[in-house]
Amino acid sequence: MRATWSGMISFGLVNIPVKLYNAAKDESISFHQLHKEDSGRVSYHKVCKVCGETLEKDDIVKGYEYAKGQYVVVTDEELDKINIKSARTISIDNFVDASEIEPIQYENAYYLGPDEGGERAYALLREALKRASKVGIGKIALRNHEQLAVVRVADGALVLETLHFCDEMVKPEGIGIPAEGVPVADNELDLAKVLIEHMSSEFDPGRYHDEYAQALRQLIDQKIEGEEVIAPAELQPTNVIDIMSALKASLEAAETSGNGSRKRAKEKAA
Repeated sequence: MRATWSGMISFGLVNIPVKLYNAAKDESISFHQLHKEDSGRVSYHKVCKVCGETLEKDDIVKGYEYAKGQYVVVTDEELDKINIKSARTISIDNFVDASEIEPIQYENAYYLGPDEGGERAYALLREALKRASKVGIGKIALRNHEQLAVVRVADGALVLETLHFCDEMVKPEGIGIPAEGVPVADNELDLAKVLIEHMSSEFDPGRYHDEYAQALRQLIDQKIEGEEVIAPAELQPTNVIDIMSALKASLEAAETSGNGSRKRAKEKAA
C-alpha cells in the first residue's frame, strides 16, 4: 500500500514515526467525453483570457484574487516555506470520549502505520488508547490544508479520521425542517417504533453494496451487447394520509422477512 504522508505522532514527549495510508478506495465508474459525431476523445487546452495564448504547464502559476481583477502570485517554493507544526507532526493535544464528537463532523479516514523504528511506540499508543477507551485529538496538514483529526484504534491499527472545523460546519437552516411542535399521531408513532424495533439489528457493513455502480455496470454491458435499456419504476413519496397504511404494510413486509423480534413486534402492534 502506498503512503500519502509521513511524519510523527506526538503525545506528551513521545514521538512516533508513522506513515499515512488511505483507508478507502474509489471504485466508481468514470466516463470519457467524446465527440458526438465520431466518438473521438475530447481534449482541453488551457487558454489565457487576456492574450488568448494556449498555455503549457510551466506557463501557469497560482494567484489569489484579493480584489476584483487584482491577483497576488504565490509560488510553490513560498508555499513550502509555510512552517506549521502539523505539516510533519500529528500533535495530540488531548484525549476525549469518541461519543463527544458529532458524527457530522467526520470527513475522511486513513490508516496510520509505523515507520522504521516506530513499532514499539506505535504499539504502546495503540494499547493505551484501547485501555483508556479514548481517542486522541490533534491536527494534520494535508494538501496545503490543515485539518482537525481524531486518532483511534480500529481493526488492530491506529486510524486517523479528519474532522471539519466548527467554522466549516453549516447549520440546518432554510431547508424546511418541521418544527419540534408538529403534531404526530400516537398510533402512528407507536407503530413506527414497533417497526424500528423489528428492523433493528447489529450493524453489518458487508450487507451493503454500491447498487448504483452495479446498475451502471449492467447498463454498460447491455449497451455493449446492443440490448435495450429499460428504466425501473420510480419510488413515489408517501402521502400524509397514507402514512398509517404504509407503516402497517412495512411491518408486514418486515415480519415476512422474519427475525427474532417478530413475535414481540406483533404483540406490541396488537
